[in-house]
Amino acid sequence: MKNNFEIRVLGEYERRYKQLITMQQKARKLRDLDMIKESNGIQELFELLLNEIEAYYRKYRAILVKYGVLPKPPLMIDDLTTAEIREATAWQDSHRRRYGI
Repeated sequence: MKNNFEIRVLGEYERRYKQLITMQQKARKLRDLDMIKESNGIQELFELLLNEIEAYYRKYRAILVKYGVLPKPPLMIDDLTTAEIREATAWQDSHRRRYGI
């Protein structure tokens, strides 16, 4: 049961992060097309989603670090300890060796 919860947490984080990146790309595309007002509207939603993902990461930090998930830009979480970073990179390295990624 606990493992299912952890998998759902990982899946939800990845879904939200992909949604964040998609919104960022839409805002950039609109800005390139000189649709500044529409771009600003999407940019506000982007900032809201970024704050939501940051809160989500902070809440489920132990689970995400356990499975090798470190915050990627534009998400900036500066208070990760070196032990957490070491744990996450160790999981990533063992996963790469096991599956040849």
